[in-house]
Amino acid sequence: MKIATSSSSNSNAITAVEEIAVEICASNSSPDLILAYYTETQDVDVIKSELRKHFPNSHVLGCSSCQGTMTDKGYVNGHNLAVWSIQDKEGAYGSAVVRLDPGLDVLTQAKTVLQKAIDDSGRPGELPALITLHTTPGHEETVLRAIRSELGVNVPIIGGTAADDEICGNWSLFDRERITADGIGMAVYFPSGRISYSFHSGYAAMGPHAIATKVEGRTLVELNGEPAAKVYSRWYHDATGLDIDPAQLFAQSTLFPLGRQTGEIHGMPYYSLSHPSKVSDDGGIQMFCSIFEGETVHFMSGTTEMLVSRAGRVVNSANEHDKNADVPVGGIAIYCAGCMLHVKPSLHDVAINMSRSMHDAPFICPFTFGEQGQFLGGEIAHGNLMISAVLFHKEEL
Repeated sequence: MKIATSSSSNSNAITAVEEIAVEICASNSSPDLILAYYTETQDVDVIKSELRKHFPNSHVLGCSSCQGTMTDKGYVNGHNLAVWSIQDKEGAYGSAVVRLDPGLDVLTQAKTVLQKAIDDSGRPGELPALITLHTTPGHEETVLRAIRSELGVNVPIIGGTAADDEICGNWSLFDRERITADGIGMAVYFPSGRISYSFHSGYAAMGPHAIATKVEGRTLVELNGEPAAKVYSRWYHDATGLDIDPAQLFAQSTLFPLGRQTGEIHGMPYYSLSHPSKVSDDGGIQMFCSIFEGETVHFMSGTTEMLVSRAGRVVNSANEHDKNADVPVGGIAIYCAGCMLHVKPSLHDVAINMSRSMHDAPFICPFTFGEQGQFLGGEIAHGNLMISAVLFHKEEL
């Protein structure tokens, strides 16, 4: 099992893929799976066709990233294409993307994607060791529910919601056959080695909490019967002494999201985070993930320093999760775009921390509008302002 990465900021997509292909093929002459992450400024049609030309036998899954990418070579700001590849002659891999049909049930379509990816791997009827999940914004919880329903158990997931540069809908997904701005993509892994994983928020509950008493779609309308924006503004002012500017809610709430307890380990709770986006006309809060009526919502807090150091800690946690920890062959990480925008001047430090924790093994990391992963307690979840990481190790125990 060998993993290699490469990236290019060349303005010509054909040349960018050529440059990447040369570097990848120096290590992996015929990759089994390629993951591609790119900014909205890229010509995705060209990238798809050129990757297929240079890697005709590789399964492919592509997903757009917000304002740059990160690999073991470092953080790249702006126009970029980054590729991760794995070559594993003893393993099996598959990928699939579907364009969502608004006339069909999302749950059923998500099950179809999973089955297509498994069929593509040549391992029908078997349980994958890992799934990479990428969706366009809006249906992440439904897709996770479909995966749990179809497989019957929680399989480790590393995922991120497709992103663009300015939250304008310029995101996309692709595989070898299609490109879509409204769809679901998955890659399944049957590796010859073992994996370890981690999924963290790194934020702490401040104390204030309330029940979600009214929800409409992804808008949290009321907390404890009051307009949600009013309750959140009160919590925010008590914590910071500042008032919320509704026009700046997305930026102001990055260090103060809402959280729901997902589980606990050794008596310590852990949370899935929800990032407030906009104040709705009825005084509710539009969120980047779903909160359901009856759930307890906690006011959370973090620090800029924590966001910079956290990526390395999450990778360390993934390695510690493996009972026979060793130097990994490589890894995949998902870093929230909201966190990235907040710590952008320090992203080179984030890349250094992550590379050090990876023991300088090749890794890739897009910046996404939602993160999916498996907590150490076993739960798979979708959240915001999270980091998900998976490490690959040489052989099965």
